[in-house]
Amino acid sequence: MREKLFLVLDNYKEKALKRRSDYNLLPRPLTEDEVAVLIKGLELEGLDQVEYTIFETEKTNQILIRFLSEEVRRGTFPSSYVKAEGLAKIVKGQLVSPYLSSKEALKLLKEMKGGAAAVQLVKLLEDGVFVNEIIEILKNTVLVNKEDFERLTKMSSKIPEIKNLIRSWAERCFAADWKLPESYQGLCIKIGNNITTGHLSPSKHAGSRTDQPRHAQFIMEGREDEEDFLDRLDKLHNESEDIILVAGVALGEGSSRKSATYTVLQVLGKSVVGEPEKKQGGVVIAKSMAPIFQNSLIASGILPLIADTDGINEGDSLELDLNKKRLLVNGSNEIEIELPVEYKLNKIAAGGMTYFDAGNELQKWAVQYCKDNDVAITDKSNKNVTDVNTVPRQTLAQKIVTRNRLDGKSSIIPGETAEVRIRGVYSQDTTGPMTIEEYQSMAGGKFGAEFVVQSLCHTGECPSSEERDRHRFIDQFITARGGVCLKPGEGIIHTIGNRFVLPIDVIVGGDSHTRTPRGLSFPAASDIVAGAMKYGKQDLTMDESVRVIFKGKPIKGITARDLVSTLVVFAEKTVGKGIYNGRIIEMEGLEFLDPDERYIMTNAVAERSASAGTIPSDEKTIEAIKKNLAYLKSRSDADSSPSVRDTIKTIEEYLKDPVLLRADEGAEYAATIEIPLDEVVEPLVAKPHHPDNVASLSEVAGTELNEVFIGSCVGGDIESIRSAARIIEGHQVPHDINFVVGPASLDIYSKLAEDGTLTKLAAAGATIIMPGCGLCMGNKRRIGSGSTALTTTTRNYQSRIGPADSKTYLGSAHVAAMAAVLGRFPTVEEYFKMFK
Repeated sequence: MREKLFLVLDNYKEKALKRRSDYNLLPRPLTEDEVAVLIKGLELEGLDQVEYTIFETEKTNQILIRFLSEEVRRGTFPSSYVKAEGLAKIVKGQLVSPYLSSKEALKLLKEMKGGAAAVQLVKLLEDGVFVNEIIEILKNTVLVNKEDFERLTKMSSKIPEIKNLIRSWAERCFAADWKLPESYQGLCIKIGNNITTGHLSPSKHAGSRTDQPRHAQFIMEGREDEEDFLDRLDKLHNESEDIILVAGVALGEGSSRKSATYTVLQVLGKSVVGEPEKKQGGVVIAKSMAPIFQNSLIASGILPLIADTDGINEGDSLELDLNKKRLLVNGSNEIEIELPVEYKLNKIAAGGMTYFDAGNELQKWAVQYCKDNDVAITDKSNKNVTDVNTVPRQTLAQKIVTRNRLDGKSSIIPGETAEVRIRGVYSQDTTGPMTIEEYQSMAGGKFGAEFVVQSLCHTGECPSSEERDRHRFIDQFITARGGVCLKPGEGIIHTIGNRFVLPIDVIVGGDSHTRTPRGLSFPAASDIVAGAMKYGKQDLTMDESVRVIFKGKPIKGITARDLVSTLVVFAEKTVGKGIYNGRIIEMEGLEFLDPDERYIMTNAVAERSASAGTIPSDEKTIEAIKKNLAYLKSRSDADSSPSVRDTIKTIEEYLKDPVLLRADEGAEYAATIEIPLDEVVEPLVAKPHHPDNVASLSEVAGTELNEVFIGSCVGGDIESIRSAARIIEGHQVPHDINFVVGPASLDIYSKLAEDGTLTKLAAAGATIIMPGCGLCMGNKRRIGSGSTALTTTTRNYQSRIGPADSKTYLGSAHVAAMAAVLGRFPTVEEYFKMFK
């Protein structure tokens, strides 16, 4: 055993020294196998007489105890279980160590803060070991799973102290220290406008996102005016330990919310004792902020504030007073601030959602036990639900949320928080590894949501060996807990996931384009997604809605993709496009669109920084659901996967008596925007470097291109690609145009192959790629330096899919097909002539 121990230490040392040499970073957390050897090593005699050097020279026994104390993840990671089980053996005397007593081992179990440790603590109670001490430890532990809670209830008749434990949980004693400081101080580090999550977490380095300290070193790569961010941060840290991040408008738009949040934690937060690589705390102030990113910051315990930041400069001394809701700059200039609602402030005070949500759930179990067993408790419930005395007229979004309220109330109003059932959860492969880590951090077991769909659409194309290993791990993790994992090339998460959804559902997903064409869906950061997976429910604060009414029908040649841009054009003409920020866009008058086109519309609310989007369901929706049911029944895992099997039953039950909700007449909206479609007389595109930078086709006609891509969840649908093929048939794409087509799913690919569409495209010079996200995120496919691209993807931020000097336009598959043939944007006359 001695030889094995020192082999593990030597290997660890080699990795640690290399990581410090390469990146100037501390070692990564210990693995399951490493922890197992360290536990066994604690039995060896004489380690206190042997010195060992990694960065510093220590006694070997001290290294083992330090490693177990500081370098193992908390939660329910495999390494956490090995550590907890080993420590429990020492507590019981089954494993005797000359360096760690039973009481010291119990203290290390306490410091794990539940999860795998809670499992062992409950077992120790069953064995009658350190009963009083463990009861006290558990009083401040919230990461307790339902199975262990039920084991405690069964023991309560034999161990009377357990009733006091459960009473303390019911009275929320564990939250006594969950308080925010009244004030914050720090120096300002100032960043500019339109800092996206892709600037904070560059997509081309997506493979490093679960290595949070390493990934943070890529911050601002591709944002030329902020490339010296880390150097500036170092200089400020020489003056103060506390730094406050201050930004301009539109902070945090983009796809990479959680990894961007991790980066913010790494640059602003303080290290967490006993939790390797983890940091906590921090304040972010912006003039405006994408709501999904703001929620992600809150979920990780970071305080996000809205204020007029124009007068704040880098290096300014900032003092934040939460009670007075003011920010004092350099001791004199006073600025008003907008705080998150009280419920979200409480979540921040708890350190984020992991402990907050687990505490809420534990309290509910405990309260029910006390009621059932006549245990008197003082009401200290978590007040997160607003009382509403009257039933106001409801928007469609409010009706969907109300239908899923778990407290049975018949309405909800903006600003009200309610516990809501989440029937389904989406996860994809660049955020999935982070979601899995968060799931293990919050001690998750079997999924509580009815269905979980995991895709491999972002990294399925041309994967590295590391990515293929990650694919296998994700697949095994998701399927073992009752979810369904799509194969590489099977389809984009939205394309497949939407087939599981009903018009009455509330859905949560780990991609910013989780915007279902029916029901109501909310994109969320990885920890929020993990919570929805675990509990099958979520505390949801209802946002206001903006009503958008499309009047009339579009002329031939105007597509759903053009209608996306009208959301911007007509908002700017009336109330300003900022009206959408943080609100739900409720669209009406789109009955003429098919279900795929409706998804193009709801998908587009992401780029408007809206929290969600709705379109009323109708008979077209019912027909689509019937097709989706046939698809689900045809899947090879229709009987074996609980997610697929249960969804089939739910859809069959729904179709017996379909519910098609509508907004009430007289429902209140933050604004109403009308879009007269007869005024849309030519296609619309988005110019670099923002989807809101809308232009008419006539403004960009003749602009030469190097790259054309037709694909993604909003351009890889069957009709978009068929339309492109009709336009291209009989033409030849110029040699210097890189024209790529990516169907959104395998079944779409197969249908296009069967009907000859792909043959037509290939004959014209298109490259057909495997179903997946293709160029959309820029983590796999990218465009060249100085290139100009036209794509049917969702975003065209600078550096997203190419170097900073490249340019990306967004448009419909029809415009893209014509541009591929012409090597440039068509004129309006050419467009309508070529349109098919």
